Amino acid sequence: MQTPSLNHNPLDSGLPIVRLLSLLLGLSLPMSGFAADAVTVNGERNFNLGPQTTFTLDGETISAAQAAQMGAGYSVQVAIDNANATATSGDAVNVDLRNLVRGPVTATDPLSVLNQALTVTAETVLVGIPGNDLANVAVDDLLEVSGYLDVNGAMAATRIELRSDPTSDWKLFGQVAGLAGSLFAIGAQHIDFSGASPVGCVPALADGQFVELETLPNAGYTATSVLAQVTQIECEDPNFDDPPAGTGVASLEGIISAIPDPMPVPASFSMLGVEVLTTEQTQYRAGTVEDLDEGVRVEVEGAFDEAVQRISATEIRFVQGQVRFEAPVDPADVVAGETITIMGNTVQFTPQTRDEDGIVAGLAAATQVEVRGLIDRDGQMFSTRVRERGQPDLSDTEIRGPAADIAAPNLSILGINVDTGAAIFRDHEQNVISADEFFARLFPGTLVSAEDAIYDPVSGSLIAGEMELEEDTQAAAPRSAERGNSRGVSRGTLTWLGRDSIFAAGFD
Repeated sequence: MQTPSLNHNPLDSGLPIVRLLSLLLGLSLPMSGFAADAVTVNGERNFNLGPQTTFTLDGETISAAQAAQMGAGYSVQVAIDNANATATSGDAVNVDLRNLVRGPVTATDPLSVLNQALTVTAETVLVGIPGNDLANVAVDDLLEVSGYLDVNGAMAATRIELRSDPTSDWKLFGQVAGLAGSLFAIGAQHIDFSGASPVGCVPALADGQFVELETLPNAGYTATSVLAQVTQIECEDPNFDDPPAGTGVASLEGIISAIPDPMPVPASFSMLGVEVLTTEQTQYRAGTVEDLDEGVRVEVEGAFDEAVQRISATEIRFVQGQVRFEAPVDPADVVAGETITIMGNTVQFTPQTRDEDGIVAGLAAATQVEVRGLIDRDGQMFSTRVRERGQPDLSDTEIRGPAADIAAPNLSILGINVDTGAAIFRDHEQNVISADEFFARLFPGTLVSAEDAIYDPVSGSLIAGEMELEEDTQAAAPRSAERGNSRGVSRGTLTWLGRDSIFAAGFD
């Protein structure tokens, strides 16, 4: 898959610290400043380690010393005692590191393992990859991948490790489809589980259930092979594994799998079986309610009712910066299955891209297209959704992304010069504000949109009819780190796993 190029890198201007952290949380390598006796999830959820803490890798017990060597990027679940109301502090009871797939590479464009397509961004932690470049990975190399599933079974990778040593088993986690006798598929991978008895499937294994399976390695395996040496198959929840009974505090990172149409007010959505309800008091970070869409990765914080699999959200954080375009696109601007170039910016198609109108396959004529996507820390953009919006119209365009080159009444967004002289201005809650207030609250890196705009592709500029702040740039109240007395659970991306107290206490 081609690497997109930008005519302007929005990060060159320097993102505000809060905004930059929202792009990096949970996906950067461990850094100084994290507590040596804690496990940190998504950069800000710090849970104490102690002799009571147990450690597991894909459900199998490992020692504390082994856990401390694993490194950042894993999707992790932490069971918590004495959790505070925001699930940002407490005592770690169990730390469970999880992989989605372990097995041979079946394709390199797009990168796939056991026929499971991966989305990889600059935030994905690479371990053991030659030159730290996935271009050096070849078919049949053995990879271990951690991350999050979308509703179509594609994997957003947070960690990819090249295994140089042979493993005793391969692993695959995903959703059952096409079950017939002992045969079914997970994504494009066909499986025969003859001789293995499914465990934990209520009332029995069925299409739509999520399973984790292990198989013996097969030296003759190819991308067309059936996995037929299954040694274990178990139904598991894709979000929380064995959470505390009743209602407790929780944080959950994952990919939105379903959005009601029309969206209710206040908003609600689903994350692979967990229903998320918001209220008028729900706080949004690094985006707004309008950014909620299938395929978007979020972290939800709130009260989790285990009996009905529901989170009443007090906060929703968008894990990756959201971008959006609407403008005319010519057939030559679409490289089928690879990229789309819109407003001079190249956006990469991914396994997560939703495409109801067949745009990914190419355009027959110039078309007005809407592109929604995310931007990583290197300024690369990846589409989550593309839609046809009718006949080409340069007088009804939109762009959204990090602000740069701010000099009222002008600024730039993703390399496009924006003239706001005749615009209406709104804050992140849609309230009309003055131009002076808008620019007073605007900083390099702030997510902002220009809508109802006239776009000039020759000069790469537009005249905005409406400008909107897409995030609150005012300082938020400090989040309390005080201990509480609740049980809780946190599922997110591992940022740090302390070492000093593990070895000092000798509880390995």
